[in-house]
Amino acid sequence: MDELVQKINQKYQNKFMTIAIAGPVSVGKSTFAKKLASLLAQQATVISTDDFLMPNNVLMNKNLFNQKGFPQTYDLAELEQVIRRFKSGETSVQIPCYTQELADIHPKEKQTIKKPEILIIEGVVALQLQQTDFKIYLDANLADIKAWYLTRTLEMTALSKNDPKSWRYQYAQMPVGEFSNLVMKIWDETNQVNLDRYILPSKQYANALVRFDENHDIKHITIK
Repeated sequence: MDELVQKINQKYQNKFMTIAIAGPVSVGKSTFAKKLASLLAQQATVISTDDFLMPNNVLMNKNLFNQKGFPQTYDLAELEQVIRRFKSGETSVQIPCYTQELADIHPKEKQTIKKPEILIIEGVVALQLQQTDFKIYLDANLADIKAWYLTRTLEMTALSKNDPKSWRYQYAQMPVGEFSNLVMKIWDETNQVNLDRYILPSKQYANALVRFDENHDIKHITIK
């Protein structure tokens, strides 16, 4: 990790810089992004590409809801515009807010992002952005990634078992085995397709490859 941080510190030229972090669903992008931000010498802010997902009603109208998370379900043009606005000198911008409670873009809330020295953008489509200065791809064995996905989904759903307002509530009432099968069916039909078709191909653009072991610890980092 020290070598990666040093590489970014060297690349930073005392002007606004962007870092993109991508990888499969549940590989640990948001956690890694926050850790990286804390280690950099520059002031860094992390945002998620999830905040630029199209609202569910738009996805429904476009017949894209079942492909949620695929590149075509994001407003990447709006995210690119955020980068351009910071590069042009704006000191703050407002962006949408994706909420896990709704599994949707919040209809009213916005986030105000103050211009940092380094903007870190994490998400499955982050390496497909055109204006980022340094790209990182996170990876692990597929069996481990799928296990992390199942565990995370089960844990988040269990937290909603007493909250009828949560979209996860209906699933929290299902037998664990039945729900686990449903979760992995969703992986096979959506996340695996997204990984094979869009996420993995973006790996070729990465300046650094980070590999995790089965314990979610960094195994090795390759810098191109």
